Amino acid sequence: MKRFRMGVIGDPIAHTLSPVIHTKMAEHLGICCDYTAHHVQDGELEEFVRMATTEGFAGFNVTLPHKKAIMNYLDDCDSYAARCGAVNTVKISGGRCKGYNTDGDGLYASLKQNGIQMDKSDILLIGAGGAALSICQKAVDVGARVSVLCRTPEKASAFAEREGVTVHKISPEMQRQCAKSAGIIINATPLGMEGISDNFDDFSFLDETEAAVYDIVYKPSETTLLRESRKRGLRAFNGLGMLINQAIYAFSIFTGQEFDFGEMAGYLETVIGKVVYGK
Repeated sequence: MKRFRMGVIGDPIAHTLSPVIHTKMAEHLGICCDYTAHHVQDGELEEFVRMATTEGFAGFNVTLPHKKAIMNYLDDCDSYAARCGAVNTVKISGGRCKGYNTDGDGLYASLKQNGIQMDKSDILLIGAGGAALSICQKAVDVGARVSVLCRTPEKASAFAEREGVTVHKISPEMQRQCAKSAGIIINATPLGMEGISDNFDDFSFLDETEAAVYDIVYKPSETTLLRESRKRGLRAFNGLGMLINQAIYAFSIFTGQEFDFGEMAGYLETVIGKVVYGK
């Protein structure tokens, strides 16, 4: 039986759930898989890509802070990753590395599994990092209108170039204004994450909206944003579903396996939820 060798790189990387997620997928499908985490710092990307290419990797995932820099060391990128300007999945075949981005598809699938359609919706997207870029691009691709709020709009020029996207400096007033017309509010920042001291300063932007709220943070299971949203009767979801779905897409790219993505997502939500939350 063929054994797939895969991995994930980042800095830091000790917290990653990718090895357990991919291993559980392989076990569920009866596939042999070795998936390992690699602490790769700035300046070590080229060396890692060379090693992975020569030592038989089927591919590897990429997390912070390398999602943009990794593109300099690839032979090719699919069109979606190129439009995002960020890569989180690298497929190795015939000695060549091709980049993909599954973050946007992962969020889209998670929203759909929770009965929320991103297509042609009005979205308030908070944050302008690598994950936000992918989410924004997916939203544009399905005809959504996106208001991006971030601390330094001048650094978000890649967002402003997209049709249907406006970029604003984040403030309580702007949050309230954008939330009023939004059908979906997405937090794509680390605010509220376990181990991060920063949090939202003001939750009043939730007072006059009926939007569904999605926080890509998955630990803790209920961030302050989600708790405040539920207090107001809003539908609110954490990022575990996005994490799982983006991994499912990546696993399919690495292995070429066909399987029921929805069934796999349901299985992993239960299994990985026990690993993350102990229940």
